[in-house]
Amino acid sequence: MSQRLRKQAVELDKNFRYEISQKIGAKSLLKCIQCGVCSSGCTVTEYVDLQPHRIVASCLLGLKEEVLSSQAIWTCSLCHRCTERCPKNVDYSFILALLRSMAAQEGRIPKEYSSSVITILENGFVIPYSEGMKKNIDKRRARLGLPEISGPNQNEIEFIYEETGLKELIKKTEVGK
Repeated sequence: MSQRLRKQAVELDKNFRYEISQKIGAKSLLKCIQCGVCSSGCTVTEYVDLQPHRIVASCLLGLKEEVLSSQAIWTCSLCHRCTERCPKNVDYSFILALLRSMAAQEGRIPKEYSSSVITILENGFVIPYSEGMKKNIDKRRARLGLPEISGPNQNEIEFIYEETGLKELIKKTEVGK
């Protein structure tokens, strides 16, 4: 987001900062003084479109669309370095997790994440454990004297997806493609 962004006041979501602050309480982004310490210690700052302090500033300004569509909220490694270094105790990691959740609720999940969630629902593993892959893994495990891998209980996975709302999020994401 190195280019200038021009917005009219009516285009800003004035409640966005309060919506976030209400959900995170004392970890509030309203305490942020924009010192940039969070960004200077960030391990992925050179790979993201918005640095941590810019995410907070964008939230404060009401740039909801820009924040929730930013790849920065998904690229963060959640190492918590930003939170540890903040002189005002703003829990940026917690805020980021909330922003991811808000983006997901709107169906804005990157394909890399949604495809993993779908794969787990379909077969219980992050990487499909079937056909050639299964044959190779089973052969190696037998050579090492290890037992065969028993798959997870698909009914339990289905139950978790239903209870957590992941199944609905998958549908939203697939519709949004």
